[in-house]
Amino acid sequence: MAMAATNRLSEIDAEMGHLKNEIKERRRALNLFLRNVRARDPAEAERRIGAARENIRDLERRLQVLRKEQQELIVQAVNLGDRENH
Repeated sequence: MAMAATNRLSEIDAEMGHLKNEIKERRRALNLFLRNVRARDPAEAERRIGAARENIRDLERRLQVLRKEQQELIVQAVNLGDRENH
């Protein structure tokens, strides 16, 4: 159990780092798009902006799920360590 939890925590950490970078990059791209958006097709611009924002929200939700799993694994590991020490 301890090794599996340790491995999973490592995987979570790596995925969280990837997601944080992806969110930062998507926000940067959205901000760049917003600065350069032209009034030629406001409906298309709004569609793209909405899709980009939804994508960022999806990434943030996944990050939140990983944080919760990470916290649960840490609590399990601490509890397991306490039981082994008593």
